[in-house]
This record gives sequence, C-alpha cells and structure tokens, in this order.
Amino acid sequence: MERRPTGTTRANWPQLVADQGLTYWQTQLPDGRTRSYWSESAHYAFSAAEVEQMYADTQTLFEMFVVAGDFLLAHPDTTDKMGIPRWALPAISATWNRTPEWGSVYGRIDVVYGGNRLLDPTCTDLQDGADDALGRIRLYEFNADTPTSLLEAAVIQWDWFDKTRQGDDQWNGIYEMLVATWRRNLAEAEEALGHRPVVHFACTWQDNLLPELAYLVPPEQQGQVRVEGSSYEDLQNLRVMQQACTDAGYETRWLYVEKIHLGDDGRFYDGTSGVAGDHLDVVFKLYPWEHMVAEEFGQAVFEDMRRPGGTVWVEPPYKMLWSNKGLLPVLWKLFGSDPERSRLLIPAWFEGEEPAGLESYVRKPILGREGANIRVVVDGSTVLDTPGPYGDEPAVVQQYAPSPNFVGFEGDNFATLGIFIVDGEPAGLDIRENETVVIDNLSVCVPHVVRA
Repeated sequence: MERRPTGTTRANWPQLVADQGLTYWQTQLPDGRTRSYWSESAHYAFSAAEVEQMYADTQTLFEMFVVAGDFLLAHPDTTDKMGIPRWALPAISATWNRTPEWGSVYGRIDVVYGGNRLLDPTCTDLQDGADDALGRIRLYEFNADTPTSLLEAAVIQWDWFDKTRQGDDQWNGIYEMLVATWRRNLAEAEEALGHRPVVHFACTWQDNLLPELAYLVPPEQQGQVRVEGSSYEDLQNLRVMQQACTDAGYETRWLYVEKIHLGDDGRFYDGTSGVAGDHLDVVFKLYPWEHMVAEEFGQAVFEDMRRPGGTVWVEPPYKMLWSNKGLLPVLWKLFGSDPERSRLLIPAWFEGEEPAGLESYVRKPILGREGANIRVVVDGSTVLDTPGPYGDEPAVVQQYAPSPNFVGFEGDNFATLGIFIVDGEPAGLDIRENETVVIDNLSVCVPHVVRA
C-alpha cells in the first residue's frame, strides 16, 4: 500500500463530480473555510496480491460476523447491553433466519490496514513497506445498516480511474454486484408476495429536502428542516441504490421517511399525497434501525412483518446485531484467543469490562456516527475528544490501533479503508483520510488503484 501523487488531475473535476451527484464535494470547516471532500491530488496504490489478501480477510470477517450473530441471538443479556429492545428480537431472529423476510443488500466494514505493528502507536508511516509483506486488515467497525460513501466508491472513483488510467485496475465491482443482489432478493420477494413488488427508497428530509417538495413539511417542523445549504448526501447515495434496483428490472419510487403512513389496518403506505396511497411492498431505508425502533410506529413495523404480505424493510432488522459497536467486544470474546482470526480484530470490551492497566485505547459510543464523541487515550492521556450528541450513551473500549499516517504536502493523512460487502461478498474499496486518527464528517475521500 502506497500513497502516490496523482499524475493527471482533471481540470474540471468539480463540475464532473457534481454532475454525477457529488453535490457535497466541498466541506465547510469549523473556522469557516472550505476544503474539498473529494481529492484527486493523490491516490492509493495496492498490488494485486494485497487486494487478494484483503478480499480473503474480508470473507473471513464476514464469517465471524455470522458466528457473532448466532451468539447474540442466544444471549439476550448481551443484546440488552447493546440497547436492542427485547420486543424487537423475534423479528430480528426471523430475518436472521430469512423466514419470511429476505436478505441484505450491502454493508461497509471500516478497517485499518497493516500488520501487527499497528498496535504499536509509534508506527506512523508504512509507505516504505516496513510492515508485513502483504499487510492485513483489522476491524474498526461494521457499518452494516446505513453506510454512505456509496456514490464516491461505486461511481466517482471508478469514473476517475476510467478517465485517467493512473494504474492497471481498481478493486470496484460494487455497482454491478448491487444490481445482481437486487435481482436475486426481489425475485424471492416476488415469489412470496405473489406479485411483482414496487420498491420505495426512503431517507429523512433533514438536510435532504428538495426545494420543490418543501410544501410537504408540516408548519410546526419547517424551522427544523434545512433547504438552503443542504448537502443532499443521503439523497444522492440513495439514488445510486435506486438506480441499481431500476437496472435490476424493478419499478422504483422515492419518498421521505416522514411521509411513510401507518394505516388503521396496521400496514404501511406511501403517504406523500397526504392520504394513504400505495401499500409499501419493499422499502430500502437510509434511516438507521435504532431510530426506527424509537419512532411512535416502531413496534408496528415489527408487528407488520409477521403478517403475510407485510412490508419488507431493507436493510433487514438483523442488521441491528452488526451495526452496533457492541459487536466489537463480542467478536473479541469469541475469537480473541484464535491465533489466526484474532489477527483481523482489535481487542475490544464493553466499557467497564476492559482490563485493568489499559492505557492506550479509543472509547466509542455503541451507536455513534461520523466520529462523534470519540475519545482517544494514549499512555493514559486524552489526546483527542470529539464533540457530538452521544455523550451519555453506553460505549465500548477498543485498544488504540492508529491508522498509518501518510504525511504529504497537505500535512497528516491518516488513512482508513472502507470495504463494501454486497450480498455477503467483498465488492470494492474506498479510502478516507483525516488529519487525526478519527474519521469524521471533515474527512477527505481519495481514489485507489491496483498496480501490476
């Protein structure tokens, strides 16, 4: 793995990426300055052997996730610590066994790349190949429910590679695999429902409200919803997924989560028109399950799943077992003593259960997002404490394992790899950099290539 200056930077790249949907290519920094979220000034290069090793390691991690899911369903005392309500467990178990619901479409695991020396905080720069011959990935967390960066990974970086040919190839079969998994899942749904389903794609209108649809917002909520300055990040990621489903041969529609209507019959409908419209056969929601279960209609979602012809939600409820950072200590409990599989993990514990004397670690809220409320402690001293809304939430403690820092003319570039999993198979890679070891909403997305 190496970070290379890009030989060819497209002169009109801001317009190109915006036209492809990356309308949020600029990031506003806390001091008011702006910085490009997408960068073509550098890219990462991997050998084919390195990609093959990452692929194999990702397959092994996924097998470990499955074992952890079985463990969690057999140990509700642990799911209690993860904040998963017990009333949701029957539906989680039903979708886990894929009866009567169907499987997952995608997820993204965030990993640190390198060998065992990454557990040594003095290891800062792996550019010169000082680590293991191929390097290995270690799991930071699994974004199993609502991962974004889909547009950047599947579309933007592939177009960059296709136009500039900086390397020999790119690990990127994401979009084609999405089309295939929609086709497989919906064929099963069609057989079970007895008709060809319409698939609705939903996100919340917070920061995603299209100006022409502002009339949908109730007066009491209008001050809480942004139109000017909206990034439309969720909306643009959703549109990639919707297009993949369309290309799979199915009719698709789009609606806001806030316009999902619960009918008097306990079923769910498209309420965009203000009245109960079409029944929702299948809904892909870019809205996390921990928010869904907290909604007034949360329990009704799970009750409806048990009815014949009930709404199928994608991702399925069993993703609550994986998208929660409580998965990390469970994996360490199950595989920490395994000489091979433990190499893919970073030691982790539920807060309060970590070993005495642990002086270098990262505290993560179990449901935290975008690097919020992360505390990094090195040699007993807090070196980073990010702000956010999860301060009182239960947390896990993960041993400090910093990502490699590729120092460039821009300064520090701590690189975290995101590996997309589609239909249970590794599908492609995206890379984000930050000037700190925590990837947050100020990070920079950069492309990658595979070299001969």
